[in-house]
Amino acid sequence: MRPVRWIGSLVALLVAGSCSLGDPVDAGSINVNLTLEKGTLPIGESMVVTVTARNVGYDPITLTGPSDCLLYIEVFSNQGQVVWHSNGECVGATATEEILAGDTYVQQYTWNGTNLAGARLPSGFYHIRGVARVTAAPYAGPVVSVALE
Repeated sequence: MRPVRWIGSLVALLVAGSCSLGDPVDAGSINVNLTLEKGTLPIGESMVVTVTARNVGYDPITLTGPSDCLLYIEVFSNQGQVVWHSNGECVGATATEEILAGDTYVQQYTWNGTNLAGARLPSGFYHIRGVARVTAAPYAGPVVSVALE
C-alpha cells in the first residue's frame, strides 16, 4: 500500500511542476503555428502558407505593425539564413489588433520558392516559421520544413 501512496505523491508533484505558466510578462501566452498547402513545392508552382496566432493565456495580447503583416513568415536555408520573408508584401498602414484570451488571428501568404531578389531557390529543404508582431517583442513559432523540387 505504501508504494501506491508514494507514486501518487510523485505524480501530484510532477503535475504541479509541469503546470507552471512562467512569468506573466513573457510571450508564453501565445502560440504561433503554420499550415502549409503542400509539403513539396515543384518548380513553377506556389503554395499558400497560413499563419495562426492563438492567445492561450488569460490576458489580451496586442499585435502592432502593418495591417497586412501583423503575422508574417520567414523562410530559412539549411544554413539558417533568411532567404525570403513576407515583409516585402507589407503595404498596409500601421494597425493594432488585440487578441482576447482563447481567440485566434490568421493571415495567409503565397510563396513561390523564390528568394528575396525574386530568383528561384535551388532544390532542397527549406524551413518556414511564422512570427507574430507582439507589441512587447516579436514572437516566432516552431519551424516547418518544405522541399523545393
